[in-house]
Amino acid sequence: MFGYLQDRLATVRLRARYQRLVHERLCRLAEAAGPQPVSDDPGRWLLAGDGRMPLSEPERTDARTRARRFVAENPHARNILRLLEAYVTGPGLKLAHQFHQPATHDAMDADNRPDSLAARADELWSTFLAQNQRHYSHREHARRVWRDGEAFLRMFAGPEWPPAVRFIDPEAIGPTAEHPDSLGILTAREDVETPVAYLLIEPASGKLRERLGAPVVLHTRIGVDSNQKRGLTTFAPLLDTLESFDKWVETEILARKLQSSIVLWRKIQGSPQQAAAAADGLADGTGSSAGGRRERVQPGTILTTNHATEIQFLQPNTNFGDAVPLGRMLLLATAAGAGLPEFMLTSDASNANFASTMVAEGPAVKHFQAEQQFFAAEFTRLWKWVMSEAVVRRLLPADFFDRVEPNWSFPQLVNRDRPRERMADVRLVETGILSRAEIARRDGVDPMLMRTEIDTENTLR
Repeated sequence: MFGYLQDRLATVRLRARYQRLVHERLCRLAEAAGPQPVSDDPGRWLLAGDGRMPLSEPERTDARTRARRFVAENPHARNILRLLEAYVTGPGLKLAHQFHQPATHDAMDADNRPDSLAARADELWSTFLAQNQRHYSHREHARRVWRDGEAFLRMFAGPEWPPAVRFIDPEAIGPTAEHPDSLGILTAREDVETPVAYLLIEPASGKLRERLGAPVVLHTRIGVDSNQKRGLTTFAPLLDTLESFDKWVETEILARKLQSSIVLWRKIQGSPQQAAAAADGLADGTGSSAGGRRERVQPGTILTTNHATEIQFLQPNTNFGDAVPLGRMLLLATAAGAGLPEFMLTSDASNANFASTMVAEGPAVKHFQAEQQFFAAEFTRLWKWVMSEAVVRRLLPADFFDRVEPNWSFPQLVNRDRPRERMADVRLVETGILSRAEIARRDGVDPMLMRTEIDTENTLR
């Protein structure tokens, strides 16, 4: 009896504890769903216009999600991204160190000579890329920016060389309850374009994990103005058009299936009773429903009828000739939004000749050059951070940035007739119009470094 009372008391305690936990959970949910705090006034800003942005933050997030899906599934979106990667960050992308103030070799020691300093900087940069090759590459950096509209790169300055870097997904940088309208980026009070900190959150719950200082995060964004905190995917104007093209293809494939389903129409002269009797006689007894008839005609069947029976094949008219211009119009709209000619988007130049393709690729070449210049500036920001760490560790001299600047070489976009261009360059040098240093710069090399190497080779002969 005493044990029974103890069990009853334990049951009552468990029930009371369960009810308490339920009420506490409901209270937390109610507090979370209630009014959220509003951040302080960021500064003395005047609102111009109606204040509406091209896309709200939920719309921008949805566009990023759709862009990721299209890049993974849609062949045209995948081709656009692949072309950008190949022509901007493909083979040929490399870094060379260029000197501001060339000095004589006698005026400096052996370690600070331009050739020695360049070799040391090249070695440090190569070591950094080699140690972080599983976590960072110029190709992935650019791909994230084009696909997501922005890329966050966190930099870790550890005790050992080289420093480490890691990408942060855009979903992990977001607002918190204390800063609901910050979009995950805290800026200076009087300047929205100067970031102060980045809020690293749990994407599922929105809880703050860590507040990152602006110097340790490299944020690259495209598709927006300088006073907008978050970027917009390059595929934003293409998503609806690509989706319409997919629906058009699906409709045309369905129409082809309907067109291939031929209906055999047998016309029998006589009364309805005679037609029904003929159908009953031709039924094969394999109807799918009770009381139904279905006559199956196998391929190669020979039908023998009298003069009172007429056989006619029926199939729907899909007007495929009218549908082709619609599909091409969607592809042209996609190509225009991507800044590419049609033959680059579809990888089909059969409807053009050599002259027309050369003319059509002109805007694309300028587009690729603009992207190369943009990413040269972004990669230079990373280069400065890495070399600053080298200066702090005394791996490079303190005046390194005063003497050296990066010179990025990107994949060559136009290659027509190199032997003829070489002969033209030689004639320009002989007539005194161009210098040898300018010819070297046109080939993407450092003239001073080339002269040093040539002198060294002549000495060894």
